[in-house]
Amino acid sequence: MRIFSEGSATAVLVALFPIAFLSTGNSFYESLLIYGSINAIAAIGLCLVFGLGGQISLAQAAFVGIGAYTAALATDRLHLDHTFSILLGGLLAMTVGWLLSRPLSRLSELYLAMATLAFGIVTYIVFANVSVITGGLDPGITISRFSIFGYRLPRSNDFFWVCWGALVLSAFIASNLASSKTGRALRALKMSEAAAASVGIAVVKEKAFVFAMGAFFAGLSGGLFANVSRSFNAASFNFNYSIDLLMMVIIGSLSRVSGAILGALIITLLPMVLDNFEHGKTLFFGILIIVIIRFAPEGLIDTAVKLAVRLFRRPPSAQKVS
Repeated sequence: MRIFSEGSATAVLVALFPIAFLSTGNSFYESLLIYGSINAIAAIGLCLVFGLGGQISLAQAAFVGIGAYTAALATDRLHLDHTFSILLGGLLAMTVGWLLSRPLSRLSELYLAMATLAFGIVTYIVFANVSVITGGLDPGITISRFSIFGYRLPRSNDFFWVCWGALVLSAFIASNLASSKTGRALRALKMSEAAAASVGIAVVKEKAFVFAMGAFFAGLSGGLFANVSRSFNAASFNFNYSIDLLMMVIIGSLSRVSGAILGALIITLLPMVLDNFEHGKTLFFGILIIVIIRFAPEGLIDTAVKLAVRLFRRPPSAQKVS
């Protein structure tokens, strides 16, 4: 008997967002759920790249920034609709990700991590110094209040429903991608590129595709972030945010969409819990990662699945002796 379904776990976690939003009645907690949704979308993208494709990327924050700046500039300077600008940010990040993946596709492990780290740092420097376009670090850039074809939401926190809808769509696309022929090819690549190539899998093409998809989800989350914050600067997309996203997938699960969502919730909500321990936050996160790696190396979701299997697995029936 199958006691766990990845699709059902993802559905339950996604459904928790609107339930919590409707139950809280507090604008601060509502905003946390909005940022949790946005972080979950970016984490889903990294889950595809790292967990499914086996590519260590430290450039996810850069793609979030590309999406955010594209959405802001397209809305306020090109006067495009907010929804279209958000999608445009995702598509531009996807294009940059695909172009970047071509020279990086031959790198692996630490070399790939260093290359993506370098790209993230260079992108941050561009965001911080090309102030004519991005506003730099001070004063940054602003974006008008979100509207859909001229209709403005009654409350700013009602933007949660837009973020949640994007999360549902992202989780659906990522889950179907993971179970598709492409997903199976990526798992084969993760185990052995040489073996995958020997059975006809296009290694460079598949790696470029999953890297671009990860960048798309990051860019999409960046466009949503721009509309939530409405005023931001390059500091929002520094290396620390890439580490936060990496922590989300490590804590939740490297290979499950549901794990990325759970990890995003944990990393988004924990700073609020540790608000009175400002100087101990970094130490706590470090200890948390060490504990996860030591006792749940595959993430909380996978560990929970294994425990559930052990607890609920039916013992083999005793054979009758004739």
